[in-house]
Amino acid sequence: MGRTNARGEPRGIGIDGCPGGWAVVSVESAGGDTEVLTLNTAVHPDISSLWAALEPNPALDRMLIDMPIGLAEGADGVRNRAADRHCDRDCRKLLPPRRKSSVFPVPARQALYADGPSAANLAAIGRKLSRQSLNILPKIRELDEFVAEALESGLPVPAVLAECHPELCFLRLNGGEAPPHGKKEAEGLSERLGILAEAGIPREQLERLLDLFPRKQAARDDLLDAAALALTAYRISSGQSPARYVTEGERRQYDYGGRLEMNIVYV
Repeated sequence: MGRTNARGEPRGIGIDGCPGGWAVVSVESAGGDTEVLTLNTAVHPDISSLWAALEPNPALDRMLIDMPIGLAEGADGVRNRAADRHCDRDCRKLLPPRRKSSVFPVPARQALYADGPSAANLAAIGRKLSRQSLNILPKIRELDEFVAEALESGLPVPAVLAECHPELCFLRLNGGEAPPHGKKEAEGLSERLGILAEAGIPREQLERLLDLFPRKQAARDDLLDAAALALTAYRISSGQSPARYVTEGERRQYDYGGRLEMNIVYV
């Protein structure tokens, strides 16, 4: 799927990091009088090629990504002086105990560009990095650089792209109940597929989605996570549900010199 929104219909796009780069799933109406939804899927090697292939339209498209947008820099920061991201704590509050750990501590921006990331993180915001955070530093850095360059060049990033969390998506799509099993387990995959099917994506399309790519390119849970984000994004872009944010009021934070909010979207 590397295609623009040629039909002029609302489109939801979900993006998740994967071994081959970025797994992308888009959800849109199948057309006509039917309410059936259709999936399109691709794996792009980097965010820039993903954006170029999709050419998102702010009037029609909503893109949600499972990767931090906006990073704390601490008291001596340049783009912000946040000591931590409120949205991570607020997202955890919405998840049951067994899923809170899926919202991992996000690194400070200084850690992305340091030879010793964990030490740089400790110096900037007072904590070392977890193994999970260290493993995805390259992905976080790639997105951070893309967003900064996009804001400078005038791409409509703030109107189109937002951060989201798959476990919160599945909980909300499932009437407030989180899947009992983890996403890496066979039972967990089946539960998440069932939630997406019940929420409107044809089961045969979801089953086909799981076999589109070799695991070394995109794991099954990466694809289902992207599909959950895409369906959430579609509900926003189509007007079915308003976008909600885990952090509200005076606790909302901004990065990139105040040009983009650090927050997590859900419906």
